Amino acid sequence: MCGISVARNERQRSTVMADEQRGGFATRRATGYPSSGARKEAAPALGDIAAVLTRTVLRCGQLDQQIYRHPLRDVILFRSCLEAARNCAAVDGYLVDPWHLAAVLEGLRPRIRGQDVFERGTEIDAARVAFTQYQWLARPTGLQKKAITQARAVAKPLTQSLGPFLGSALAFRQWIEAGESRAPFRGALMEVWREDGVLRTPLPLTGAAAFRSGTSWDVRTWVPCWLQALEDEADAIRIMTRTLEASWRAARLQAGGQRRTSRARAAIDVIAAHPVISATTLATRLSMSIKAACQLLERFLKKGLIVEVTHRSARRLFALQDMAPLRETVQPRAQVVPGRKRGRPPASAAEDDMNVADTESVQDFSPLERWVPDYSELEAAMAMIDRLMEKTCL
Repeated sequence: MCGISVARNERQRSTVMADEQRGGFATRRATGYPSSGARKEAAPALGDIAAVLTRTVLRCGQLDQQIYRHPLRDVILFRSCLEAARNCAAVDGYLVDPWHLAAVLEGLRPRIRGQDVFERGTEIDAARVAFTQYQWLARPTGLQKKAITQARAVAKPLTQSLGPFLGSALAFRQWIEAGESRAPFRGALMEVWREDGVLRTPLPLTGAAAFRSGTSWDVRTWVPCWLQALEDEADAIRIMTRTLEASWRAARLQAGGQRRTSRARAAIDVIAAHPVISATTLATRLSMSIKAACQLLERFLKKGLIVEVTHRSARRLFALQDMAPLRETVQPRAQVVPGRKRGRPPASAAEDDMNVADTESVQDFSPLERWVPDYSELEAAMAMIDRLMEKTCL
């Protein structure tokens, strides 16, 4: 019902906009369009966007209704923000693995792939750009919040007059044509739609695919393309939600078979509601001892219901089986030297190792031949220049 009502409102507002356009509606300064010096353009006709606008509104409304009170809401939003940040970075030419970004966000040490320094540096730069995009969408800083507020002020007049989706599209174009970056407006979209009462959940819908190279910037072509990108993102989040639900329900069924007072299923619910979780957090959420929480986690690991993603014996983090790629992305700890005890080795042992290393390096050292400069070619060239100068003077 939420999606149907939103679609009805959008259709009414679009009809009013089309009538005004037939009667000589022009872009005015009061509606938020650029003033003198900027190219004025009319909004796309209702017939060009009616179908895609209706589909987009219905998809977003259905998704919002599905996620609003969903027990896996936090995980769905986390995974959605990861994918949105990855798509936004990919449009700018930075390809990053979403699991690499997830490891960075959870404070884990990801593997840096690449054959040389250039490839590894490229991956680090891509992760940095994707992390910044994630900040704009999920955890904006103080300066980013100010930029988002400015973008909301630009979008508000158009969303009130043309509807939340069509108005957002035209305001997005105005924002970009004014020379601003796309990230602040992407962060403002969620807040604009929640203020207008269109969505209750902060869904990270950005329409990043509409900014790919080769996409026409003409308003009649770009606005339907942006709306179609929003619909595709909503469909992707809905498919991901179904996958997470299936994994969660399967884990709850396999975790059963305990006594009536067992908290195994409740533990699965808590684990599923977090991207990654520790034994301490699980114990706090279930009001149980840390030892009992560790026993539950070990039992789930043996059954294959969850995975441990940190490759370590202390301060371990766990997640449902769907987060298994995160374990492959996290870099394991360095291997312990056989025979060495815990703690820092004594100074004498360290000095012996250094002496042995120095001895080996001295034995393998072979001095290079002394370099002798050769200026014969330079002298010949200078002599030729002198002869040419003499002929020119004569």
